[in-house]
Amino acid sequence: MEKRTLRSSSRLAAAAAAANKDNNPDQPNDKNTDEGTAENTTPGAADAIEGVESAIVAGDQKRRSQYKANTMPKTTKEAVNKRVKEDAQLRKQRREELVSAKRFKRSKDQAEPAEGDEEVELGKDQLDSLQALLKSEKRAEKVQALKSVSDYLTTHSDSRSLQTLVSSKDFVTNLEGLLTGSDAEEQLLAASVVTNMAAGGSPELCEAALNTAPHLIQFLDSQNLALVDQSAWALGNIAADGPKFRDRLKDNGVLAPLIKLLESKDLNLVQTACFALSNLARGEGAQQEELVKAGLLKPLLHHLRVDTEPAVISEAAWVVVYLTSGPENVSTQLLEHRLIPLLVAPLKDFLDQKALAIPLVRALGNIASGPDNNTAALINEPGFLSAMLQFIQSDCRPVKKESLWLMSNITADHTGSDLIKVIDAGFIPVLSRIASHQNFDIRKEAAYSLINLASHGPDYAKALPHRELLPVFLDFMRIKDHELISLGLRYVQLLLNSGIQDAPALLSEMNGVDALEAVILSDDRDQHRLASLLMDTYFGENNHGSRVPTPIPGTPDPSGVSTNNPGTGGGPHGSSSLSSSSSDPTSLPPQYLKRASMSAI
Repeated sequence: MEKRTLRSSSRLAAAAAAANKDNNPDQPNDKNTDEGTAENTTPGAADAIEGVESAIVAGDQKRRSQYKANTMPKTTKEAVNKRVKEDAQLRKQRREELVSAKRFKRSKDQAEPAEGDEEVELGKDQLDSLQALLKSEKRAEKVQALKSVSDYLTTHSDSRSLQTLVSSKDFVTNLEGLLTGSDAEEQLLAASVVTNMAAGGSPELCEAALNTAPHLIQFLDSQNLALVDQSAWALGNIAADGPKFRDRLKDNGVLAPLIKLLESKDLNLVQTACFALSNLARGEGAQQEELVKAGLLKPLLHHLRVDTEPAVISEAAWVVVYLTSGPENVSTQLLEHRLIPLLVAPLKDFLDQKALAIPLVRALGNIASGPDNNTAALINEPGFLSAMLQFIQSDCRPVKKESLWLMSNITADHTGSDLIKVIDAGFIPVLSRIASHQNFDIRKEAAYSLINLASHGPDYAKALPHRELLPVFLDFMRIKDHELISLGLRYVQLLLNSGIQDAPALLSEMNGVDALEAVILSDDRDQHRLASLLMDTYFGENNHGSRVPTPIPGTPDPSGVSTNNPGTGGGPHGSSSLSSSSSDPTSLPPQYLKRASMSAI
């Protein structure tokens, strides 16, 4: 049985920022936009939603700020133009603001870059002046210099001259001096500079930021909550730069004080701690067991159990995403602590939270990609199927795609009684509609679920609306995409093996023969072989040399003679017709498709 394995991609930060801003216009500004006082220094889960569609794309969001009175699109063309404009805005925001799972800190009076603005290289005199001001004996000059450097790191992050200055030994020494000083404001501003150094994406900047890590870790025990929050934020950015930085932080003892922050009554601080912990749990070789041994599970699951603020739940769920993408024994411990109800219970409250829902769905998807008893537990959890039926219809593209991926793992479950619950919940009509009318990447995700359902036997295959779906999968076979062609072929194979008497005629009616002949010319040997086999088995040549349907084995042919049916015996409670022991050379092995995310790391 193949599994669509775990997802642990980088965050959809741009999608989250847009979704949170539009869904919660009365909330204070978050840290990926404009910043309030020094005490309000939490990155917020909205900025954390992980991203980038090398990972998954953050387009197609209907931003609420555009839905004011009398602004609803009046025509289809207006609606399409609005969606295109929203996509462009979100992609631009993602390019400018997101570097992996990192987050910049912006000062209160720092303006967002205007569309079309070009970054101007900072002059040498300007940078030399900043360096001199940092060494000034006048406190006001040092404070202003720190603010300027922090702002420049967000507005001129690609400036080579700025990177050279900030990563220099002299600058880092000055910064460490401010961090170890006695002035609380200077310490906080210096920590903000480190935060933006680590967010900049330059290895040199992050290496320089790493030198300050011992001081930041020490600040996690401070009584100054603003400094604690900013230090945890900076450490989270450093950890996001890769395994080397993540492991160095662990070696410096970052886990215990960060986990202790989860006991704080300050929810902003809890969010920041979860952000940092999620980056310490992500990526290859993350050794998630270390976080479990350090005592993470109890306080983390406590927040999922008792908190009601969506941003806090979402941030905590990101930690769960990376834990469930690790060793199976970690997932087992989480499940023993009743993780599934904790993730399913808030789903109904996240239906209108857009990208904030992604970590909940992805964590559930990671669970579903495990053993079949995990899948069964999800299907039988009250409220799960009803919530997922709504999530796969979300107008937030990343949420829709994540939810469809999750359902493709759910439909790979072996147990017939569980699958009947999925069918009875009404998924087939919705999945069929999505597979027929969305963009190809979304259609593909829905197609996996439909194929998985049909793969369980003829009775399941017969439950699908083939007259509606066959054109969809024939379209797949005509696209120059290996995965889509394979999906199309698999569907045609399942249809022809289903025992539906008029299946070959239906395929012929919808020009499926032409689609099969096109695949026969494919350079892919497996696709060529299967298409040829289906053609030879189900379509013979007439006197004019044209391909025409032939009777399916097991159904009456025109002479009234019934032939052996390799598809009998399958169904919700019987053995699948797709058994590998079948004598029919066109039958499929019992292979229910579970795939890794395209953005998995």
